[in-house]
Amino acid sequence: MESPVAASYDDLQSLPTLFKAATSDPAPARGSVWQAQRALFQAMEIGLVNLEELADEATARLRDGRPRAAERSIGWMVGFGQLWAELAWLVREVAPLDDTPGGHALAVADSPSWRRLAHAERELARELKPLADGPGDFAWKRDVLRYAMLQRVALEHACVGGAPYGYREFVRPDAVAAAVHEKRLPGETVFLQFRAAHQMPELLVRVVNDHLERAVDEIKRGHSDVAADLLARAEPLLEVTARMTDLLVDRMNTAEYHEIREALGLTSGSHSVGLHFDLMRDLYPALAHASAGQPDAVRRAARSIGLHIDRWRLGHVNLPRTNLGGAGAGTRSLTGSPDALRTVAKMREAGRARDPYANDGRPFRATEWESDVPPLAEVERRLLGEIAQQTQERFQDVQARTGRYADPSEFTPPPKRCPARPS
Repeated sequence: MESPVAASYDDLQSLPTLFKAATSDPAPARGSVWQAQRALFQAMEIGLVNLEELADEATARLRDGRPRAAERSIGWMVGFGQLWAELAWLVREVAPLDDTPGGHALAVADSPSWRRLAHAERELARELKPLADGPGDFAWKRDVLRYAMLQRVALEHACVGGAPYGYREFVRPDAVAAAVHEKRLPGETVFLQFRAAHQMPELLVRVVNDHLERAVDEIKRGHSDVAADLLARAEPLLEVTARMTDLLVDRMNTAEYHEIREALGLTSGSHSVGLHFDLMRDLYPALAHASAGQPDAVRRAARSIGLHIDRWRLGHVNLPRTNLGGAGAGTRSLTGSPDALRTVAKMREAGRARDPYANDGRPFRATEWESDVPPLAEVERRLLGEIAQQTQERFQDVQARTGRYADPSEFTPPPKRCPARPS
């Protein structure tokens, strides 16, 4: 049995170390443009460190004569390249219109993480050059072309002027890299990438939460115009946060997740204070309640934020679905949920029930697992049933709640972020 690397979700994702980098002086004001910019650049730093690791991994696999394994590494690079480009576009979207002349310039091209990645990619290029003209329509060729263009876009747009401090002092790339490398597993696993797919959203959602909290306060003060500006900045940050779930859904296969599962201990993504409690339990309900009767700009932004939350929940459904198996199979989660997929689906529906902006007139629910409306539903159920069987056979201690899984998780929900939130 693999020893768990952490006793809690926060420790598993190195959030204390990461958040120290995000909040240490010089710290921008909460709910400000520069708080958003710092989070975007720090999220990109997490991606850069992972890309360096993946490029090194692909190079080593090619030198070992394992081209198919190298293709997996390059495929993961495409996934991180997509996120890098998305974050870079947001840097420009969030930037002040005048870029505040007279300040410092922030550019990923100045990052030490970029320089290390560039060195790793030059080594990878040496291995790929002899293969580039070779016969065969290998997947890596298209992936390299895709990644190279994503990188071009990211490098162009990941820059902004007028920052209050220089790149190293403001973004703190070395501190972010330390958080990325803080925990590792031996051998070839996707553990680092699994952590990155949680670390990047956690950085962004802290900023989203600060913006939402300020927006609720401004609405209560009668400053709907200020609230609208705050929400206009929070909404795209949350949108890209929701899309980050796709990294694991699209890239991590069942076998890769199973290789790291027991090392995760009694942890669960539902233990995320920032996402599940501050945002979904407290701040969004408070915003939805406060936005009633406000101008269209405020209400539309509130509705959009609720939709992004629902999108995140539906994206998250895919993780137990494709890694643990189908609903009704009784596959237990690490923390003991009797049917992981049904549990996550119920959380999604409970969130919608509390959302005044949710569409109640749905002719179909995405989480109606027994429905035969989708033409491939029967095939889907068969495939998910096979995954459930494999999971239960491999993780019998998780299923029977024996050994370290005999005791419940020690996680307790945090205090309310908004004491006056609606029930």
